[in-house]
Amino acid sequence: MNFISFKNKSYHKFDYLSDFENILIEAQKEFKEPKNLNVDILFVTALEMKKLNNEYRGKNYTTDILSFPLDATKELDFLDSVMLGQIIISPWKIKKQAKEFGHSLKREFCYIFAHGIAHLFGFDHQTEEEAEIMNNHVENIMKRLNIGR
Repeated sequence: MNFISFKNKSYHKFDYLSDFENILIEAQKEFKEPKNLNVDILFVTALEMKKLNNEYRGKNYTTDILSFPLDATKELDFLDSVMLGQIIISPWKIKKQAKEFGHSLKREFCYIFAHGIAHLFGFDHQTEEEAEIMNNHVENIMKRLNIGR
């Protein structure tokens, strides 16, 4: 069984945890992972996200998501599940982006979470080619769950 550990340290109410659980199920299929997936999610304020983004990426602004993969696959291979890592999300930034892009809050939160999961599986978007591969995975998950723009 997949597992999400969720903590909300922001001021925003969150209604999409069951959607996140469904995304994790679809990610398991998309990335062909036979073991169950575990992920930690933390929601933080815009100010806290700005601090974390500066500390870990050297960028002095608020971002929507930070993903921290757990690189202990070999050491934890005996477990029945895969500990993917941690995802930190700024609900303030997600809500702002939803307005800017004309997306529903559900769509924006779910897309960003699927994006973060792809990062935890080792995908990135530093080049156009990498971005295309990563975005295709994310879009596949979103389509299967019928979460559109």
